[in-house]
Amino acid sequence: MRKLLSLIAVLVVSMLSLVSALDETTDLAVDSIEINDNQIDFVNGEVLSVEEGQTLDIEVGLKANAGAENIEVEAEISGYEYSDYENLEDSTNLFDIAASTTKYVNLEVALPTKLEKSEYWLRLRIMGKTGAVIQKDIKLAVEPSRHGLDIADVVLSPGNSQKAGKSFLATVLLENFGDKTEKDVKVTVAIPALGVSATEFVDVIETDNNNVEYEDVPEMFLPLPANAQGGEYDLVVTAKYDNLMETVTQTMKVSVVANEMFQTSDKLVLAYGPESQTVAAGSKATYAIALTNAGASSKAYMLEAVAGDWAKVALSESLVVLEAGKNKVVYVDVTVASNAPVGEHAASVVVKSNDNVLETLNLKANVVAASAPVAQEFSLRNGLEVALIILVVLLVIIGLIVGFSRLKKDEDEEEKTYY
Repeated sequence: MRKLLSLIAVLVVSMLSLVSALDETTDLAVDSIEINDNQIDFVNGEVLSVEEGQTLDIEVGLKANAGAENIEVEAEISGYEYSDYENLEDSTNLFDIAASTTKYVNLEVALPTKLEKSEYWLRLRIMGKTGAVIQKDIKLAVEPSRHGLDIADVVLSPGNSQKAGKSFLATVLLENFGDKTEKDVKVTVAIPALGVSATEFVDVIETDNNNVEYEDVPEMFLPLPANAQGGEYDLVVTAKYDNLMETVTQTMKVSVVANEMFQTSDKLVLAYGPESQTVAAGSKATYAIALTNAGASSKAYMLEAVAGDWAKVALSESLVVLEAGKNKVVYVDVTVASNAPVGEHAASVVVKSNDNVLETLNLKANVVAASAPVAQEFSLRNGLEVALIILVVLLVIIGLIVGFSRLKKDEDEEEKTYY
């Protein structure tokens, strides 16, 4: 008898639970459905005409006669060939609805461009934690777009990373999913932050019985400035079609590696001399500048010389490219005007790397009326070169001494650590 009573009790509890679950669902009703701000007559089975590539903005109005908890709304389109790769569904987070209120929830489903011209069903499901599911089916008549173009793929050579001063080779694949053949499509590849771009025109992109057709764009070279800073940039691909009235854009990230030869370096060692010379009006004074690249990679340095009306200045070299650890002597010839005022004057030499000023050297000349001996020019030039080379050697030796000192200090610290 006890077992029978227990069995009856379990059966009653189960029936009460079932009734409760059904009440929780049946007390919640779909009050309205809007797609792209259009009210849908879901009661009479309205068929909604949509275009492939279109995004469906869905708003569902839910009316609760009694309170409902842990409700979730889901929208899904089935029957698409590539649904494993392109998501055709959306769902809300869990929410509650108070009794005698209406709640509106929003979902979004993007229609792929490869959808066939056919009928699909948009299924809306309203689900609680338990109980039956409320489902509303909206019939969709999918039509091709009149003009539909997309950027199917972008391939860069040698890859998504390139060194400044070199070029990206861009290959673009266009996809015509529209109903019309597209003519004179303008395709541009650009890195706006660097001010570089390349453009090509595609004469015809055909369509075949509403099927997707592809067309390759001629390869485009995108040169990178040699002085571009290293980092990540946006590469923007733009295609204009339908008489250049419509635009489709795709953005991707590319990495630019700085060109060391054109980057600012704080490892340039400069020495020059003599700092001041006495030179007669109408004669020439020669100065020497020694540049040493104390860095670990090759660098390019640009030199510019400026003087006033009192003299003309000429450089033996205006661009110096130095490998790591190498040095070079540049000569500055200052030709004093015959009518130059007597007294002290100055000429300046600016040393740059990548348009950044590294050093400004002031060369002084004491102009006198008497002519300076011309025969001293060659010996002066040789003497300056020897003096500057000696100075550079001393700088290198000092650098080695400092390096060995630091190395010895590091070894001592390591020994202290072990013991």
